[in-house]
Amino acid sequence: MEIIQKIYKHHFARYVVVGGTTFIIDISILIFLHGHVHINLAVATTIAYWTSIIYNFCLNRWWSFSASEKDSLHKHLIPYAVLLGFNYLFTVIFVGLVSHVMYYGLAKVLAVAISMSWTYFIYRDVIFIKKKPLADS
Repeated sequence: MEIIQKIYKHHFARYVVVGGTTFIIDISILIFLHGHVHINLAVATTIAYWTSIIYNFCLNRWWSFSASEKDSLHKHLIPYAVLLGFNYLFTVIFVGLVSHVMYYGLAKVLAVAISMSWTYFIYRDVIFIKKKPLADS
């Protein structure tokens, strides 16, 4: 029980849970829109990506990294938007190119896995930095 509490309290474990559920939302919307509704792959990828990102931002900000101070929302949004813009372009281009040689769902899985390699560290070290308490003088 104690180890579960330690894992739960660590922001990386919460990041993985949020990321996993974000991915489920993202891939489900993509497969539904492109595979069943037959929306263009780039458009379906775009809708799925941005829909799941709203969920991702909220949960990472408030739960994974506990960085929800009211006065820092604008500080989080700007670097988050830059990262998302980069990840979005990477995802759409990667899925579009790689889907010519493999199933688009697998291409999406690979795109997410690749972008996760840099996203956690940017969240932790750049975007959701918590204010450090002032030392007593």
